[in-house]
Amino acid sequence: MENKESAKERFLGSFLGAVNDWDKHLAEAIDSDDDPNRKKVAQEILDEQENHGNIINSGLGRETWYSNDYFINCMILDFISYAKGDLDLVNELKLIYVGKLGNPGVDAEAINMDMESEGYLIKILWEMDLNIQLISSFVSYHAYGMQIEDENEIDKLTPGLVESFLHLIDKEALLKKANEDAHVGQTDEEDPSSLRNHIASELYEASMKFLLGHEIGHHFLKHTKSNGRNIVSKFIPTDVTINQLHLDEFAADNFGFDLTIFRGKKESNKNFLLAPLIVILMLALLDKTPEEPSQTHPSMRNRYLNLLSKVSEINEQVASELQQFINFVASWINDFLHGYWKTEWWK
Repeated sequence: MENKESAKERFLGSFLGAVNDWDKHLAEAIDSDDDPNRKKVAQEILDEQENHGNIINSGLGRETWYSNDYFINCMILDFISYAKGDLDLVNELKLIYVGKLGNPGVDAEAINMDMESEGYLIKILWEMDLNIQLISSFVSYHAYGMQIEDENEIDKLTPGLVESFLHLIDKEALLKKANEDAHVGQTDEEDPSSLRNHIASELYEASMKFLLGHEIGHHFLKHTKSNGRNIVSKFIPTDVTINQLHLDEFAADNFGFDLTIFRGKKESNKNFLLAPLIVILMLALLDKTPEEPSQTHPSMRNRYLNLLSKVSEINEQVASELQQFINFVASWINDFLHGYWKTEWWK
């Protein structure tokens, strides 16, 4: 049998600027000064990632990693761990490769299958990962603030909350601040072990897993095959009229939700249940009419309501609480941006 090109080889050969080690590439790209301490710390982080990545991947080395990005590789390994007991799913997940690219744009895509290659290729642009980090940080300020009763302590969160949102909508300001902080040697004064940071970390992990699960779903549900789609009608919300491509998106959302929540046994973790909703909120920030569908995607509103219904199947009370929370955060955004959205699509 002829040896086919792997998904990783296809990624490295198909995309201009594709690299085998994203973290090393990034460290080299941002190393614009000769600070020996900063170089030492960066190298220690890379070495630690490499060593840990190999340990959790049975010591097989980077050639068998499932991404050129350390954290994404860890997430795919988590999915494989979640699927233990389902050998077919484990074997399919082991054919995944997620390649991160430095191209501008907020995008992730399951690349169509190719008869000349094997495995499932997903590409993700660095800005999508960054946006997920930033929306997780922003939302964590709201979530943490709602757990505090002292008004003075709540007021102390406001500068960080506003700054995190401004970074989300203005990447130039974010890069400028990062450069200024690096120049003066300034670091984040907040305790990394703080509850607010813990919430942000959980939201980031769960949101990235949902995003990756969505793209994996496109592959496993045969949306990327050239010989037709495997549409499952039970994924259709009953109150909307949608075309076949819209069906794909609902199905992939549900697949990503189930892979992240049920396979990972995260039903009791509110941050994991909230994460898919904030991914939709982040995407809605890129769309001034989230209540309207496009030719290829259902509206953000209907995707949000569909995912909210998935949470409701687990726990109606939690779904109601998360809906109220999203109402609060989305209303805050709309007020802050003086009516960015013309409709309250989240209600």
